[in-house]
Amino acid sequence: MADQLSVYVENLELQLSEVEMLQSMFPDGEEFKLDDPGVLLDVQDFISGKKKELPLHISFNLRIECDSMEGRQNGSGNELNILDLFCSLKHEYPNEKPDVFVRAPRYMDRDVQKELNKDLESHLLSLEQGELCIVEAVQWLKDNARVYFKKCKKELKNSNSLTQNSKNEGVFVRMWMYMHHIYSKTKRKIILDWSSDYNLTGFSLPGKPGVVCIEGNECDVEEYYSKLRRLNWKKITCRHRQVGDKSHGIDEQRIFKGFEELAFDVHGTRESHMDMGQFYHYLEEHNLGEMFTVLFGVEGK
Repeated sequence: MADQLSVYVENLELQLSEVEMLQSMFPDGEEFKLDDPGVLLDVQDFISGKKKELPLHISFNLRIECDSMEGRQNGSGNELNILDLFCSLKHEYPNEKPDVFVRAPRYMDRDVQKELNKDLESHLLSLEQGELCIVEAVQWLKDNARVYFKKCKKELKNSNSLTQNSKNEGVFVRMWMYMHHIYSKTKRKIILDWSSDYNLTGFSLPGKPGVVCIEGNECDVEEYYSKLRRLNWKKITCRHRQVGDKSHGIDEQRIFKGFEELAFDVHGTRESHMDMGQFYHYLEEHNLGEMFTVLFGVEGK
């Protein structure tokens, strides 16, 4: 037990050193964002022995400007050559590889994005075990991003017609997720942004507890959930999954018109609690009142 504790302390010391390096590389507050800034203090207290309980994982988002001339040639400014790198450092890191995921805010086809993530993962796995690798991941993206943006440029020509033909095909699914809490501004933004990326409708309810409801094409719903689970959560579960009628189109089975973040009389020391009565009425307005019991195990009032 003592040996394992010393390993965690050593790992966390290395993680802090890498975070400090990244903060110096990305001094702009929009370039480097910790998921929960307070976790660094918890890590320091654990290392010093002030706290015995392991802290939450250090997780953060890096916004990286990559060397890709396609963005300038397309007349879209610098938007095309921006990548977001989401990182979650396990307690075992750097002895185990971190959870990383790359997303392009705009203009990157999903298949190309998936290929980019797979190639980045392969590159990190090729590195020597025990080596800090987030800075290496940043450099790899800067060096190789142009290849993937170039693929997107070729595929963009036919994407509009393909989307129009296929947007209403597949199986409709509505998924209900329950989180212990949703506080982080970064996670709240990710929840909103990714819903747009996957053409999903629904809502998120931040605070404690947190709820996310998404609806759309089954493949998009499952991939969204798979990605969201990889972020650093105290608890995240799929409480319910509703499958639609295959004889009807996806769009005609949607209940929600778009995707929004809800707020009902926010209160609490961290403004972390919502009025659950108002949330129940919101569900009833959408003919989904029974889901309150499914989510929380009690009847709504």
